[in-house]
Amino acid sequence: MTRNKIAAILAGILILSALSLQTNAQIFKAYTVLGLNLSQIDGDEVYGYKKVAPQAGLGIMVPFDMKRPYQGWQASLEILFSQRGARETLDPFAYKTTLSYIDIPLMLHFIDTKGGWTFGLGLQYGRLIKIKEDWGLPEEVISGFERPFDYPPTPAFLKNDLDIVAEIRFKIWEKLKFSFRYQYSLIPIREDVWFYNGYPAGTQEYKSWSRNFKNNYLSFRFIYMLNERSSKELDRNINRTSY
Repeated sequence: MTRNKIAAILAGILILSALSLQTNAQIFKAYTVLGLNLSQIDGDEVYGYKKVAPQAGLGIMVPFDMKRPYQGWQASLEILFSQRGARETLDPFAYKTTLSYIDIPLMLHFIDTKGGWTFGLGLQYGRLIKIKEDWGLPEEVISGFERPFDYPPTPAFLKNDLDIVAEIRFKIWEKLKFSFRYQYSLIPIREDVWFYNGYPAGTQEYKSWSRNFKNNYLSFRFIYMLNERSSKELDRNINRTSY
């Protein structure tokens, strides 16, 4: 089965899940997302979360227990524009990559009403829509410094990404929340990229190796709930459910 078929099946599952939630749920908590990603690409020989890029989108959260919509187990579905990539300035090669994705994370959450924390775990499908890459290679090869092979050409980035997602979320004030997420690719986003250490082939010092690339990034997000009840509204209820 090809990756495109896998991506189509996964997207179908996400859509069907969303329709199922919409059919059975009576209370939807819609929200907006705005934040930043700190990212790196594992396998590109560049290290550190040095790439800063935006993330923005919309989401909806649905409780499993309709009698207690502000606590317990919840499910969420989001549609995000999210950039990630890598950046290196200390190396002799000024490598910079920006990858723009449309992401669809499907998450399972548990809300701890006593502490006000929300914990989440799920999967995220990403579709690559734009690539901007600059290896920053000097014209002359520097012995001892790794660089990609000029030939054969470096393989292209793959269009589909599948990430594992872990999240911690807490309330800042009323309907405004802060979310921290960690995401890591479960499948390569680029395969069989060959590097060598800059020494001429055939010499004793010469070494070469291949790597698969994977996304590895942190997200810091502000979430504003559009139709969640505020504390003042909850105070009007006799059986208040804290959140």
